Amino acid sequence: MEAKIKIGEKIRLLRKKNDVTQDKLADYLGVTPQAVSRWESGVCYPDMNALPSIADYFSVSMDELLCYTGAQKATKVKEYLAEVEHLLDRDKVTDALELLRRAMAEIPSDHSLQLEAAGVLSLYAGMLTESGSSERVEAAVNAVLSEAVSLCRHILEDCTDDGLRDETKKTLCDIYAHQLGDLAQAEEIADQLHGMSVCREIIRATMLTGDIAFGQAQQNLILFADNIWWHLYNLACVPDIAGDRYSTAEKISILRKGISLFTVIFDDEPLFYADRLANSYRQLAMLYLASGYTPEALECFEKMADWAIRYDERPDTATYSSVIINHVAYNKEDDTEAKGISKCARLLRGNFAARIWSPIRSNDRFKAAVARMIDCAQAHAEDEE
Repeated sequence: MEAKIKIGEKIRLLRKKNDVTQDKLADYLGVTPQAVSRWESGVCYPDMNALPSIADYFSVSMDELLCYTGAQKATKVKEYLAEVEHLLDRDKVTDALELLRRAMAEIPSDHSLQLEAAGVLSLYAGMLTESGSSERVEAAVNAVLSEAVSLCRHILEDCTDDGLRDETKKTLCDIYAHQLGDLAQAEEIADQLHGMSVCREIIRATMLTGDIAFGQAQQNLILFADNIWWHLYNLACVPDIAGDRYSTAEKISILRKGISLFTVIFDDEPLFYADRLANSYRQLAMLYLASGYTPEALECFEKMADWAIRYDERPDTATYSSVIINHVAYNKEDDTEAKGISKCARLLRGNFAARIWSPIRSNDRFKAAVARMIDCAQAHAEDEE
């Protein structure tokens, strides 16, 4: 690693420039002069916990100490995050976490790596929770979540990027609300975020004029549709939110309204948001089965497959055809949720062998829909290779 080769030399140059002896630096850091000598000769590398103290002592940034230029750091971080995403797409959470630990050791000043690590730690805690219930498991989960919270808190104390800070607050709020059960902390953090009326998208569409305001207004319709859909979906499908406030018939009605909303905004070409429609129809199929409406469930299952396939086969670039968003360009590369494994493959990982599907599992239409998703998932995997 290039940084490992250079850091010893960098410490030596900083020490000479500031007229500091190895003994004096060693005394400040609480190590032996021989350790400093080994660093400078390239025999070994300083412990990562010592790097902030070294940087502070010489009044330099961590990036300067580690011999990173801004461009080099950005490139390396991007490579690490792409590799983490690749691992997560294949459910290799522990491998992703190990990689992030190495990345943070190499580039300890990068807040985006720290935020990604907090998110992966949250995933890992969820895996541990599902593995069983015992005092040892509970202790391990608490330790993992404590590390995630610590990373988030560090970012909020040290980072000046407003966007990254907001993403960190979202992650921290989610951990407190859904994993630590501390709703008071979660609400306190949520209240620190900007109100919708003063967010960037609203200001650009309402306070500016001309092409900027026009383009933002069209983009906002897509953002608003997705946000409204999420709220409707949560009301119908997420027990922590809806509880027992709605009957099955009411949940079906709510999901249908979300589907209608997408039709209004996108007409028949939602591109990325075909993912949302596939999710809606999957939930509808299960709700209909729970109510004993087998024909309706079968129809929704087929539509789930249709939209999942359309999602996987969407073009790399396009312009939305609906008149109210017909100046918005779409680029698959911009979809942060659209990397890696296909939608059909994700749905097939779900348990279609579960009891809920029994009334339609032997139906030829059910089998045909599953077969179409299998073909699509295999084609997508071959394209990636």
